[in-house]
Amino acid sequence: MEKTEKLHYIKVVVSACLMVAASVGLCFYCAGVFYQPVAEGLGISIGETSACTTIMLICMALMTICVPYLLRKVKLESILWMGTILAAASVLCISMCFNRFFMYFFCIPMGVGAAMIGMVPATTLINNWFEKRKSWTTSVVLAASAFSAAIFSPMMSAAVTALGWRMGLVIQAVLIFALMGPALYWKVSLHPHTQGKVPYGHEEAVNDHPKTPKAILVSFAAIAIFSAALIGLPMHFSTLATSMGLTTLSGAVALSWCMIGNFVFKLLGGFLSDKLKPVLSSGILDIVALVATVGILISIVMQSAGGLVILAFFFGSVFALNELSLPLLVSNRISRKYYATVYGLLNFVSTLTTALAIMAVGFIYDRTANYIWIYAIAIAEEVIIAGLIWYLIHNEKVDELVTNEKTRSFIARLRANRIKRANARQERAAKRKEQQAQAKAAKPDQEVSNQTPAASSVKPSDNVFKSQMDLIDSEPDFTQDQPSAKSTAVPMPAADFSNEDQAPEAAFDHEPSQEAQKAAESSQPQAAPSDQSVSSPESAAHQSADSKTDAKNKPTQFDFDTDKQLDLQAESILPDSDPGTSELED
Repeated sequence: MEKTEKLHYIKVVVSACLMVAASVGLCFYCAGVFYQPVAEGLGISIGETSACTTIMLICMALMTICVPYLLRKVKLESILWMGTILAAASVLCISMCFNRFFMYFFCIPMGVGAAMIGMVPATTLINNWFEKRKSWTTSVVLAASAFSAAIFSPMMSAAVTALGWRMGLVIQAVLIFALMGPALYWKVSLHPHTQGKVPYGHEEAVNDHPKTPKAILVSFAAIAIFSAALIGLPMHFSTLATSMGLTTLSGAVALSWCMIGNFVFKLLGGFLSDKLKPVLSSGILDIVALVATVGILISIVMQSAGGLVILAFFFGSVFALNELSLPLLVSNRISRKYYATVYGLLNFVSTLTTALAIMAVGFIYDRTANYIWIYAIAIAEEVIIAGLIWYLIHNEKVDELVTNEKTRSFIARLRANRIKRANARQERAAKRKEQQAQAKAAKPDQEVSNQTPAASSVKPSDNVFKSQMDLIDSEPDFTQDQPSAKSTAVPMPAADFSNEDQAPEAAFDHEPSQEAQKAAESSQPQAAPSDQSVSSPESAAHQSADSKTDAKNKPTQFDFDTDKQLDLQAESILPDSDPGTSELED
């Protein structure tokens, strides 16, 4: 590659750095220097003063949605000119305000101008011009905002102390024009092909970006939201210093060291993104921010400000976590065609969250007069970010954001351990369900066993009595249809030979006896003579045997009723003479 071509790429990088330094570094990062002086000068609270930054960031966030459309329709040079004029003129007008409502009004064009020269056009420019070493170049560009804040924050604080906050704002407006001068002079194009160039490292580029699942985009948005809420805390370092017994200048020094940490950790994050991929680098930055936040909370509780400057330096990693990790994650997952749109939306969410967080921190401090609860909430947010990064690490659909040749074995072990733990949990759950099923099955058996002693307490005699009563009830009642004593005589019922063992076979073979026929004829009104009514000795013997058999098979009450019936029939059949005499005469 020729030197002239390399020089052109350098101009692109420097222009992007100056754009970010003017919009984010001066308009946003240095705003915390003016909170205390403006509040004292206008007689308003810290929360009302920080509302200026909130309004500016809200307008900046809303404008980031429109910037991708402007980049497709308008030249980048024209957009940069409009943004520079709006931002610088608004800051200059704020320096002349004597009422907070006028300050709120001029914060609106200030936010619009900062968005037109801010993160979205700068990162889109780098994404279009670089394909090789994109992570490192992006980290350098975003680190420029921290570098400018680290340099200009003490300068602005000294100017405010010496000349007042109004002159400090005038100096800020002049610096915005000065930083945007080279970018406006070089007239850098948004796309390299308009100047006959190709992206840097085009030969090594890989444009195959698979479709991004919605869960991954939601994770990116959640990381942007929670990390953006943390950015609002350094804006209150001046008030934090005074609450711990230090001067406002000490707070400005802490903010400067925080911006130095911002610069260092953005460069470190870009280096780690090239070596370890964006997800792991974001996890490292989150751990550093978590440790720093815990240290600041301990310092607030103990009222010990000795290590505030060092902790502020490490707390600068939250800027790298939000401003660097988000574009790196998006650029490595979204194609160049949709990068500006997707990143613009995520940047809108992030900037809006930062705006609300800055105002919320100011009002919470006005209510509680300390920062304990504020930093406790910050710790919870960093823990949530760690959980989201852990989810991305174990998601195989984003391997290009997680693993490379150096970290693939480490990530594979982490995922294997996770799968092993998941299988162990499933086995424990299955075993628990099996035990519950066995317990439910054993419960009815236990109830039956509890009822067994009650059943065994019944006496054997009761069972015998019950069985006898059942047998009696099952026998037919032969006394219901019997004729009365005064009714017409009927033939004597035949013997019951239902019991085949006791019934003689002859009873089913011979014809009815003559005596039985005579008895049937004598039952009519025309009674037969006495000689026909006497039964033979054979039939009498046969009837006697049948009666004895029935006596053995029937109950006593039935035998008594049968004898009585026979006597009544005999009286109706035999004449007035003695039956025994008639039989002897025959």
